[in-house]
Amino acid sequence: MSAFKPYTIYGAKLPVLKVGHLIKVGEKMYQVSVVRPNRQKFTETGPITEAKALNSTTDEKYEALHGSIDVGRIVNIQYLAFGTTTDTVPYWGTDPLGSKWVKIAFNSNIAGLDAPLEVNRWSYDKEMRLAITIAASASQDLYFEIVEYEVVEYTKALVKGQVYLKILPNGQARMMQVD
Repeated sequence: MSAFKPYTIYGAKLPVLKVGHLIKVGEKMYQVSVVRPNRQKFTETGPITEAKALNSTTDEKYEALHGSIDVGRIVNIQYLAFGTTTDTVPYWGTDPLGSKWVKIAFNSNIAGLDAPLEVNRWSYDKEMRLAITIAASASQDLYFEIVEYEVVEYTKALVKGQVYLKILPNGQARMMQVD
């Protein structure tokens, strides 16, 4: 099978913030001080009928898949690829990722290494995380494309026209401008 290639195929679609950009989480503003793009592979074996959270509560190996604003880490999960044909349903929180109303199963035929699923969810807390179910008694390789941001609290006053990224509690984010 070919290699996972989001940098060359999809890299321009989901931009990466640079050092100095501002991010708003709740009522606080943070400034990006370090940017760390990374890739990770995990293997899970099914069946998993109840959604298994991919965070440090279920297994420490998933620590980097979610943020922790307490230590100044915000994570953007950009892409997810599947390495096998085993049907897997990804969730963001408790909602299925593909559709809020329908549990859409993904596998390597639908979101393989060359055509990963765009996740584009932001996390600053371990409850803002992906979860999965796996239909069969088989393994599934999960490939993640992640950008980790090290942030520090920003205490200066914002000025009119200044732009920042606002992360919503549901993991979505949008660019905002100070009025």
